[in-house]
Amino acid sequence: MTEPAGTEDGTIALGGVGVSPGIAIGRALVLEGPDVAIFRLDLSPASGAGEVTRFQRAIRLAWRQLRHLRDRVRNEAGEAYARVFEAQILILRDRALHQETAALILREHVNAEWAFHTVVGRYTQVFAQLGEPALKDRGTDIEDVEARVQAILAGSRKRHDLSELMEDVIVVSATLGPSDAAGLNRERVIGLAIDGGGPTSHTAIIASALGIPAVAGLRDASARIRTGDLLVLDGSEGRLLVNPAEQVAAVWRERRSRLAQRELDLMMLRDQPAVTREGARVRLQANIELVEEMLAARRFGAEGVGLYRSEFLYLRGAPGFPDEEEHYRAYRELAEKALPHDVVIRTLDLGGDKSFSTIPERREPNPVLGLRGVRLCLRREDLFRTQIRAVLRAAAHGKVRLMFPMISGLEELRRARAIVNEVKDELRVMRVPFEPEVPIGIMIEVPAAALTADRLAREVDFFSIGTNDLIQYTLAIDRGNESVAYLYQPMHPAILHLIRRVVEAAAKTGVRVSVCGEMAAYPVAAVILAGLGVTELSMNPAAIPSVKQVIRAIRLADARALVEEALRLDSPAEIEALARKRVADLAPAEPAAALGGRS
Repeated sequence: MTEPAGTEDGTIALGGVGVSPGIAIGRALVLEGPDVAIFRLDLSPASGAGEVTRFQRAIRLAWRQLRHLRDRVRNEAGEAYARVFEAQILILRDRALHQETAALILREHVNAEWAFHTVVGRYTQVFAQLGEPALKDRGTDIEDVEARVQAILAGSRKRHDLSELMEDVIVVSATLGPSDAAGLNRERVIGLAIDGGGPTSHTAIIASALGIPAVAGLRDASARIRTGDLLVLDGSEGRLLVNPAEQVAAVWRERRSRLAQRELDLMMLRDQPAVTREGARVRLQANIELVEEMLAARRFGAEGVGLYRSEFLYLRGAPGFPDEEEHYRAYRELAEKALPHDVVIRTLDLGGDKSFSTIPERREPNPVLGLRGVRLCLRREDLFRTQIRAVLRAAAHGKVRLMFPMISGLEELRRARAIVNEVKDELRVMRVPFEPEVPIGIMIEVPAAALTADRLAREVDFFSIGTNDLIQYTLAIDRGNESVAYLYQPMHPAILHLIRRVVEAAAKTGVRVSVCGEMAAYPVAAVILAGLGVTELSMNPAAIPSVKQVIRAIRLADARALVEEALRLDSPAEIEALARKRVADLAPAEPAAALGGRS
């Protein structure tokens, strides 16, 4: 995210987060908000029962509206995306929410709007305190539900009604709930610009499913833009230009045309394998957080799921934890949708920068080096065993692999595996069907694991190199610290040497090895990784076509030669420059912009 900047021609450039790819050029429609001002009204004690009834009617009407939206999305985007609204429907049916609101109305003799707002505020505070941005995004579902109910209480049956637009617009809003996004007129809404939110919000997922370019995290864009302003929105890079000069707009129109053609070309590769020119195969898989993302994974040609971040499932059960059946249903659906390919389910990876307030572990002075990942699972065996049971049961319905995060040594691995075996014994005694031969792997994301990969390889079926954390821990930098962010360097010689060490250790014992960090989604880095011997790459689904195109354009022998030359260089900048030039030579058809990705 960058500060707003003006240009010599008067264009205002705003920076955010690209959450749905594509370029949109059109006039702005700024949604006014918030929808309803909420005040506390003191009522007579005798009016309490009637106020509770008014609240309950609003809940029932909101429930019917959401069911209608769910059915509409199911028809337009598929069952998986319709389930986004199941979460909101569940919120509306939450008995505690109803009882607490009614109790507040009767106890303090206040209006339903204020009581509901107060109770919902307690829930949203839970999400606001979460350290992980993706988990915070789940709080938008509750806010979306509240806005709908408040609008009904205020007498409006509909919120932002964008279904009857007569011209193409780019919608600009401070917030936009998933239900607003689902209600968009797909023929007329050509882009979304949102002040808040992030790439894992349900709004972003719906926008991506509907193929609408979107940028989130624009902060005060809705206050800076007026309805009718000309906008250029880049949903891939997270940029928004306001009232650009005609020559600038013309450049972006040309860019949009070329992008559309490029996307068409890339999508034609969807069903083609990622093979080098001499026929070496590289499997490209998807990193996902939600089962709903399987549709996008398939659309971009993913060969299964290389990383399913199971911690996001825990938000579905917030404020409590999901039980075994909730785990099982999600994993089974995931496994079945991924067939004939496999799915790697990472066990709970909380702690560090991903806190969860209902896990009552004490606060740590340095949580990134503290009780996180498998360390937390071994401390909280109750949570771990519940998840393992569900994974083993779901594996009977597809090709599931089980992966432990943050392993730093054999002791942790052996203890985790022992628990898996104990859970298997429990299931046998209970005569519960499960898959006893689930492959077990670990994430290689700390230097200790990389340096002892030869020993770890003897006791696992696969490795998955998590480059995001491996870079962070190896280079001793905090990715979220702007003061040292420049030191986050995937092309650092130390990183490449560690990856080579892991790949060589895996090869000696026949262990599969993949990379599931952001590095895999960068086409130049993907060539380096292939040259290092990595045969599986897992990434954001939208990145798959670009990586596939580069893989198909190179020879593996050239990638290996590039690696050998790169490892003789001293600095990340030298390696980066060499790799970019060499890949551009090897894959000349690949546009420079695609080669430039993240570093």
